[in-house]
Amino acid sequence: MPAHRPVPPEKGAPFRNVARLASMKPSRMNLSLTNISALLERMGDPQRRYPAVLVAGTNGKGSVTTYVSSMLRAAGLRVGTYYSPHIFRPHERIRLDGEEISSNDLETLIGSVRSRARGIPLTYFECLTAAAAQYFLERRVDAAVFEVGLGGRLDATNLVNAVVTVITGISHDHREHLGRTKRKILAEKLGIVRTGAPLVANLAPRSLVAQAASQCAAVGAPFHSIRDEVEIALVDLAASRMIVRASTPRRDYGELATRMVGRAQVRNVATALRAVEMLEEAGVLRNAGPVTIRRGIASAFLAGRFQSVSGSPRIVLDVAHNEESLLAALDTVRRVSPRDRTTIVFAALAHKELGIFPARAVTAARSVIVTSLGDVRSASGERLGRVFGMARRAAGRSAATVSVARGIGQAIREARKHADPSDTILIMGSHVTVEEAAPFL
Repeated sequence: MPAHRPVPPEKGAPFRNVARLASMKPSRMNLSLTNISALLERMGDPQRRYPAVLVAGTNGKGSVTTYVSSMLRAAGLRVGTYYSPHIFRPHERIRLDGEEISSNDLETLIGSVRSRARGIPLTYFECLTAAAAQYFLERRVDAAVFEVGLGGRLDATNLVNAVVTVITGISHDHREHLGRTKRKILAEKLGIVRTGAPLVANLAPRSLVAQAASQCAAVGAPFHSIRDEVEIALVDLAASRMIVRASTPRRDYGELATRMVGRAQVRNVATALRAVEMLEEAGVLRNAGPVTIRRGIASAFLAGRFQSVSGSPRIVLDVAHNEESLLAALDTVRRVSPRDRTTIVFAALAHKELGIFPARAVTAARSVIVTSLGDVRSASGERLGRVFGMARRAAGRSAATVSVARGIGQAIREARKHADPSDTILIMGSHVTVEEAAPFL
């Protein structure tokens, strides 16, 4: 998760409760539902009083959450959306019909949650989850979409009234908490499955599909495998727009355009489509035909997902932060930018496993600039320089140059200095990387 800095008070209002969020040690996790269950019970269990979609997975959770929310809004529903983590400020996590919660509302909610929680120790994530649950109830949402924070079984979001559950995929991340193998990681995420609520899952290989199907059968939850039930193909991919063609057992959607691009987004669209169809079957929405679905997919947007923020040179931000998502971002940049026109600016947290990413990165770009972040958990620029330098030497003379910058600002200045107007600069490595890069863009 990124560092969560105190939110500066807005003019004329102190917003003390919002500012105090930082004192709750956001990096501390509580892999137990005991405290959050007790708090929500005191609050009257607001999270159980409207239907929800619960989205877990290693990568793609935020994107699928966004697609589902956008399609529900396009169908005319009032929709609450809860994200984790954020990039710039906690307001991003709690949204009503796509709009971030106001500072006034967040201040009131956090104050109410803290008051109700007296005697119950809370984490940062638990506090915000409870605030979101209450906010959505007060605003009388027709449905809510909750993104799981970590794992699933013991995540605070697992207490919501999920009528559809989703697993967007499994890869290696947070292994110190979830387990060393994909089967163990999936077992934790399958903790969101519940009797009668269909699970929509994007899983591979077949052994993981079988594991999920078995767990669903054991608890009486219908199981839907995206790779078996959705036909989807990439039609066109540009830096800021992608077109796919999709069909399901329910209907043919034809061509769908989205502003969130990349090979990984193709499967995210497929997963979200099937999840919305399950909501139709559950009676949460009615007759969400192809026109409505196309409008929802087209309007979906989430910052930091291969996001083009400048055009000359093109500057792209991507929050990819584990091996699988980093490789997916490389695949996308290869499709939209020649290698000799590409520079990668990279910074990451020290505990992240990069796998084969450095070896792939030095063959996908002309230049790789690595650096440290201001976050205390950052990998040092020197260490990253050694890792990418070894990858460069192994790749041979045609590999990208590798350099170490003193901070993200200097890295961006160096990348721009040597870039032509037609070049692409890809800034990536974590949510923190995107957060720290923004002021220099």
